[in-house]
Amino acid sequence: MRFYLDLSFVSGQHINEILNVINLISHSPINSQEISPEVPPLYFEFEFSGSIIEFENALRLSLERNSITEYKVTQDSQKENTLTLLKSGDLGQLGIYFCDFCGAFFNSEEGKYIHERAHYFF
Repeated sequence: MRFYLDLSFVSGQHINEILNVINLISHSPINSQEISPEVPPLYFEFEFSGSIIEFENALRLSLERNSITEYKVTQDSQKENTLTLLKSGDLGQLGIYFCDFCGAFFNSEEGKYIHERAHYFF
């Protein structure tokens, strides 16, 4: 499956760390868009044998294993087949709330709360 990864919200000091983590996951890079020659690509196009959810889970696990906990992996609601990495501490200011259990994101704290209650039933 072809999908995209947007790293434009990742700070410059963490880009190389995250790129190394991504390279640990079996995938085929297809294309990337560079802002300038000195800056690493921030928008990647991938071919992955599984679904976007499987890649999202693999990326989340790889980040955790490599102690990169300040970023959350989420699907971009405005771009189809696109994952985005967002910094955890800044999300509330952006009006984005993440489920503490599965990483799903919501536009309101109430939506997050209602969703998280469902995890207690499984």
